Amino acid sequence: MNIHIIGAGSLGLLYAGKLAASGCRVTVWCRSVEQAGKLRGAGITIEETEGKLQNVDPNAFSVRSWDAFAESGAAADADYLFLMLKQQGIEEMAREVLAPFGHHRRNLICFQNGTGHLERLRELLPMWTIYAAITTEGAKRTSSSSVLHAGHGTTTIGKMMPAASFIGATSHEDHEIELVQELKRAGFEALLSNEMDEMIYRKLLMNAVINPLTALWRIPNGALLSSPERVGLMEQLYREGILVYEAAGIPYGNKLWEWIVSVCQSTSGNTSSMLKDVMDGRTTEVAWINGSIVQLGRKYGVSVPKHELITQLIEGMNL
Repeated sequence: MNIHIIGAGSLGLLYAGKLAASGCRVTVWCRSVEQAGKLRGAGITIEETEGKLQNVDPNAFSVRSWDAFAESGAAADADYLFLMLKQQGIEEMAREVLAPFGHHRRNLICFQNGTGHLERLRELLPMWTIYAAITTEGAKRTSSSSVLHAGHGTTTIGKMMPAASFIGATSHEDHEIELVQELKRAGFEALLSNEMDEMIYRKLLMNAVINPLTALWRIPNGALLSSPERVGLMEQLYREGILVYEAAGIPYGNKLWEWIVSVCQSTSGNTSSMLKDVMDGRTTEVAWINGSIVQLGRKYGVSVPKHELITQLIEGMNL
């Protein structure tokens, strides 16, 4: 398959490197010309937690910078585009780079943590087919061309359509099945789902419980489970979120707490994206994660004081 990856952060490099190494035609779109040049020269290095290195030759994939998107054909040859930017970078990039081609047909898969961006992308890209992807892969970029694969997880992909469109739907299109097969060949555990709304809100609450606490305490994911006090605050954030979901009628499936704990364990050495942003002095995604739960709480009359405080504390770190 021909896959274009927009964003060369931790997940962008991980998926680009593994897909290119498995034989996919991969194009990586970088924000900066400098990073694009480094990737063209050095390729991508993926380090597994056990110390194994996978060096992906620069000739195995293509690299372009965003400013060349229009002149290079706007990814017209792509089977799929993976949008792997953080939430706070989507609006500007989509409006300036993608929206001029919104009336062309493309398949866009969005890998973001929060909520609200999918609706905006539908407005900007009316002819594009929008998918959501939920992944629990752990990744930490260690340089502009290298990434630590900090934990293995699952990647779930589904088309974003009105709920009524999925009534009785059990099959997927051939190209969607082929994509999952390509991801599996690259070493990812991947599957398709017709219940992405539920998956999105499961992932939202998982991130709202894990990410801000790791950022506040400057600890890896697994260290959240190291004391009763830390687990206790995780549980308080979890319970507030569940009260909001139940008031809003949002489905969240079974054993969500157990899943959150298992993600902490499977990505125990991982530095969360929010902690990385805080350490690097960047604006975090807390407004789209815990802030989304705060907004839902206000809409449905549910008090969420812990999420409100966490949002304020993390936003106070933003420079």
